[in-house]
Amino acid sequence: MGGIRESARVMFGAPFEQLTGLQQDAVLQAVQNETAPGPIWDTLSANRFFEELLAEMTENYYAHPLAHEEIGYAGMADVPGWSKIGLNEKEDREPEEVS
Repeated sequence: MGGIRESARVMFGAPFEQLTGLQQDAVLQAVQNETAPGPIWDTLSANRFFEELLAEMTENYYAHPLAHEEIGYAGMADVPGWSKIGLNEKEDREPEEVS
């Protein structure tokens, strides 16, 4: 995120978090296009960073249960073996408690 903040300061004179939505979009577009200003991009591929950022953000978004619901995924509840378990019951593979 240091590179994005650096580019935001060069492009708009303010930290990324304080920019308007359109300004933030412009910074991210510059990073994606490898035209973002700032010395960090001399040692780090801006496009590669953007691709990794996009992948991480997508993974984080779809980790949320409401996002699962949005795409029709029931989470781990749809695993076939789990349908055999009732409330307070164990799967066949789980050991019984020893008293």
